[in-house]
Amino acid sequence: MTEQRYVYDPEQNVMVDQATGTVYEPVLGTWTASDGSTLPGGFWVSVGLSNFTRFFSSAAIALPLLSVTIWNFIFPFLTVMTSFFLGLFTALLFNDLPGNRIIRSLLIIPYTIPALVTILIWRGMFTEPIGVIYTTLVNIFGTSPSWFQSPFWAKVGILIVNLWLSYPYFMLVCSGALQGIPQDIYSAADVDGANAWQKFWQMTMPLLLVAVGPLLVASYVFNFNNFNVIYLYNSGGPPIVGASTPIGHTDILISYVYKLAFAGSRGADFGFAAAISIIIFVVVILITLFQFRYTNMWEEAA
Repeated sequence: MTEQRYVYDPEQNVMVDQATGTVYEPVLGTWTASDGSTLPGGFWVSVGLSNFTRFFSSAAIALPLLSVTIWNFIFPFLTVMTSFFLGLFTALLFNDLPGNRIIRSLLIIPYTIPALVTILIWRGMFTEPIGVIYTTLVNIFGTSPSWFQSPFWAKVGILIVNLWLSYPYFMLVCSGALQGIPQDIYSAADVDGANAWQKFWQMTMPLLLVAVGPLLVASYVFNFNNFNVIYLYNSGGPPIVGASTPIGHTDILISYVYKLAFAGSRGADFGFAAAISIIIFVVVILITLFQFRYTNMWEEAA
């Protein structure tokens, strides 16, 4: 004979485990016992703006979340800047060389390989003690950074991987934009006595940014939510010690949302994750409006 194990007591509004006598009380949509254990599943509750209030005011997550938010703005900025200047340098370097089409074809190989494969390869090269980058640095300098345990070097590693993934895109864009710059203006600059540095900063860069500027902002928005490189490299680690939620030094908001929704200590914290997702959406909207405002994308062409 079988008997139902969990029984709902409507008078006390609790679930009772008939096998052990444990009483589970309703806590934010989850049946929770006094020892912190919970029952699988849950129920619908109205929480209003509490998840947003928790995001902005919870002392337990304020410091780790501030660190992640700052990194979330720094990470795409450094990625875009390093990728743009490396791509521009490569485009300028091979712009007039013989066989530049073949060289460019070889240089865009990182862009053609799926990012999933590339990130895993780089992670393997950084891995201690057998990764080729790790062992090479040890052989040359006698030591190597801790690419996964050190918060600083983990961030550096992510930026290196993302640089490798991103620079071919800017190399192609800059190569096309450079071809569209009239050569007559450089001849006029030579007559006026301008040197190479002056021609680059006062002529090439302004004309180049007219075409590339909107793409820089679009790339920033993309990397603001670049979940793949963060999670595949080190799952957002190393963990922030003492944090009350699963959060790491290299996490960005989107990877933090993923951890909250699927790897929280109390199970799926979908409400809090959804609140952060809405905040991320608002931030992306503001960045996009900034792009439209300062690149005149809403103005009609003359």
